[in-house]
Amino acid sequence: MNPRIAILSGGRTGVVEPLTAAATSIGRHPTCKIRLDAEVDTEVSNRHAVIHRQEGAWTVRDLGSIHGTYLNGRRIDQEEPLNDGDELRLGAGGPLLQFLLSERAEVSDRSIDPIEAQPAKPAMSSEEVARILEEEQAGQLARDLAAAERRRRILRIALGVAAALGVVIAGLLFWRSRVEKRLATELHQLEMERADSMIAAAGSIVVSQPAMSASLDSARTAASRERTALAGAGIDPLTRKPILARLESVIEREQSIGAAAAFAAEAVAAPSAAAVGLVLAQYADGSTVLAEGFAVRRDGTGGVLLTTRRAVLNENGDAPTRIQVLMPGAAQPIPARVIATHPVEDVALLRVDQRGGVAVVQGLAWREPPVGSGRPVALLSHAQPIDVPANGDWRRVTVTTGTTTGTAARVSPDFITIDGWGATLSAGSPVIDEEGLVAGLITTAAPSAGGRLYDAVPVKFALELLDRLQ
Repeated sequence: MNPRIAILSGGRTGVVEPLTAAATSIGRHPTCKIRLDAEVDTEVSNRHAVIHRQEGAWTVRDLGSIHGTYLNGRRIDQEEPLNDGDELRLGAGGPLLQFLLSERAEVSDRSIDPIEAQPAKPAMSSEEVARILEEEQAGQLARDLAAAERRRRILRIALGVAAALGVVIAGLLFWRSRVEKRLATELHQLEMERADSMIAAAGSIVVSQPAMSASLDSARTAASRERTALAGAGIDPLTRKPILARLESVIEREQSIGAAAAFAAEAVAAPSAAAVGLVLAQYADGSTVLAEGFAVRRDGTGGVLLTTRRAVLNENGDAPTRIQVLMPGAAQPIPARVIATHPVEDVALLRVDQRGGVAVVQGLAWREPPVGSGRPVALLSHAQPIDVPANGDWRRVTVTTGTTTGTAARVSPDFITIDGWGATLSAGSPVIDEEGLVAGLITTAAPSAGGRLYDAVPVKFALELLDRLQ
């Protein structure tokens, strides 16, 4: 008889559910394998707990439910082992369940009065619950892969000893070949199951922006191509390994696109929008360089802006004859001057003088790295193209700041590669993380060949300049 769960109280009292899968979810959601009554069992969360089988042992884990999971009267906050006859209560006053492992195990008839509630744990979001369930499934597949690999290693050792017996070496080699081929075939099948699981999980991602949709379609095509390559790679692990690595990279790309699509870029960037201005650097040869700049400090007489060094030093190392900053809502450009440039990185600080000060960004990301690889970011930049007035008079020019969603495609200590979606960005545009903090600034004025990739400088280099000012 399979292990089973007996429901002792609640809306489904008397029901006995078999445990046939490696991971069995419990809750009120229709997709749970053990579904409780949605109207009667009100203390049960949509996805409340999960029972997991691994290497012959059974465990239970709470999925961040509101009212908690109790094992034999004790509220659990981590994965706990299950023994024959153990009782689970979903919420202090919720339904009582019993784990039955042996064939002789009988359903308990003890009191089902509610127990004393214990301190609550923070509830998980639906995304976290889904991630945990995906991790459980992926973990089981990974354990199966590891077990197959362990059996293969043991087999090699045994056959190596047997090979010393010269009289049977030919037969042993033949046997080893057949068994290794079978194990390699099993390993390949498990890898295919893992690949299908990853592709299915990423298949639920939905985007509406055309540029994102095109990239998502491209990534899915690449994932399908790698899956086909894996299926035809045969049983040689050295051939399959790079294919699996490429497939995982493509799936991570799909997940990054999905995270960017769900990211509320405008809401995150809104507190810093008023601090982003247009830097106008005019040189002696009559040329004008346009860049973004954003205020990071303020006082009663003005503030300090961060911008790109290329705007205030041309290729010959010449400084502009005049620098102005057109801030949002300002009647006319504000005079500015350079107060610091980084000796290596494309970062500079400007000082603007304006009575009452200027608006500043919400904050700077002091951590290292300033943003996680693959995470979504918001990008503030003025709408392109910006026409330079023929007479050089910017007093009647109105520019509009827009928000673009992006992804930190690659993060290193010295640079960030940004995958920008939507409008073209300008050099000096701030890169804002999910907490609304500036993680870096764009240094390239146009995307690299092939699409939307921009280079950005981590904000730590700007912090170095700000520390020198003190």
